[in-house]
Amino acid sequence: MSGLELNNVVKRFGDVTVVQQMDLVIEDGEFVVLLGESGCGKSTTLRMIAGLEEVSEGRIAIGGRDVTRAAPMARDIAMVFQNYALYPHMDVGANMSFALRLAGRPRAEIDEKVAAAAKVLNIGHLLARKPKELSGGQRQRVAIGRAIVREPRVFLFDEPLSNLDAKLRGHMRAELALLHERLGKTTVYVTHDQVEAMTLASRIVIFDQGRVQQVGTPSEVFTRPASLFVAGFIGTPTMNFFKARCVEEAGRRLLRGEGFAWEPPAWLAASPPGPEQGLTLGLRPQALHASPGAARLRVKVDVVEYLGTESQIVGHMVTPSGQRVATMLPGKAHALLHHDLDLGFDSEDLHVFDSDSGRSLRR
Repeated sequence: MSGLELNNVVKRFGDVTVVQQMDLVIEDGEFVVLLGESGCGKSTTLRMIAGLEEVSEGRIAIGGRDVTRAAPMARDIAMVFQNYALYPHMDVGANMSFALRLAGRPRAEIDEKVAAAAKVLNIGHLLARKPKELSGGQRQRVAIGRAIVREPRVFLFDEPLSNLDAKLRGHMRAELALLHERLGKTTVYVTHDQVEAMTLASRIVIFDQGRVQQVGTPSEVFTRPASLFVAGFIGTPTMNFFKARCVEEAGRRLLRGEGFAWEPPAWLAASPPGPEQGLTLGLRPQALHASPGAARLRVKVDVVEYLGTESQIVGHMVTPSGQRVATMLPGKAHALLHHDLDLGFDSEDLHVFDSDSGRSLRR
C-alpha cells in the first residue's frame, strides 16, 4: 500500500490557480522532495497534505485512507516547520512530549518515547534546557524529535534547514539522511535548495508555476531533464544553452548554430527534428573538457574561479552574440584567464529541446 497519493489535486486562491491538477504516488518509506522556486506551489502542496490548506479539487489519501477533508490531527502526519515552532516556556523534554501528553498517553510511555528520540538525535543532554539556550541546529533537532515521538505514518518537512548557516545545513542534511535510514518513514520534504534535493531524495518532484515539470530520481532529473526549465534549474553551474537547427550538409545531419556545427547524439536519429524546427541544445559544464587543437567549441576565458580541486571557467564564444559558456576543469586554471580555450565533449552528453514547447526530444 502506498504511503501517500494525490489524485487530480488542484488549489485555487480566488481566481488564481496555484497548484494545477497534480497526480503523485509516494510509496511507503520513500523520501520525496518537492523542489522549485519561491511561489511555485510546493509549500501549498505540503500544506494541503497536512490539512492546513483545503483542496479545491481532487483527493488525498494517506495509507490508502481518504483524508481530503480530514482535520490535520486525524491524518497521522507530523510536520517540521522552517521556524522550529517550539514553545519558549517549555524545556526540550516538554516540547517533545507535548502532543503525547495532550493525547493522554501514560507517563511511562511518554518518557520512553522521548528518551528514544533524544538518543537517535543525540540531544539527551539537552532535555532540561529551554529553546533560548539552544543553537539553531539543536532547536531543529528538537523540532524533529517532537515529530518522531508521535510515530506518524508520514513526516512533512517545510524547508527545515533554511534558517541554518551553510556548514550546519550540510551537517543536518547528513543527519536527516541517517534518520530516514533508521526510521524508514514516508517523508515529504519541501525546499528550494537543489543540493538538499539531490542529496536527500529517493525521488524529486520539480515544480514551476504550480505545475509539476518532472518526477524522477536525482540521477534521472540531472542526466535526462524533461524540459528546459528542469535542465536550467538542476545543476551547478547551470547548463549551457545554444540555439540551433537540424540541417543536412554533404549527406551528414548536423546541429548548426552560431559558430558551431555539431554531430547530433545517436538517440536523435530515431526521430530527427525538421529543418524548420527551432532547437535549444544543452551542455552541462561538467560535460565539457579541454581539447587543445580539436575544439568543438572555442571560448575566450573571462573569469576563473578556483574551488580547490577544480576551477569554474566562464568565457564567451567569439561570435556576434558573444554566447556565454561555463565549464569545470580540474585543478588551478588561472593561467587560462583572457586566453582562448578549446573545449570538447561527447555527443551523447548533448541535450536537445524544442525551443517553442521547452520539452526534451529524448523519448
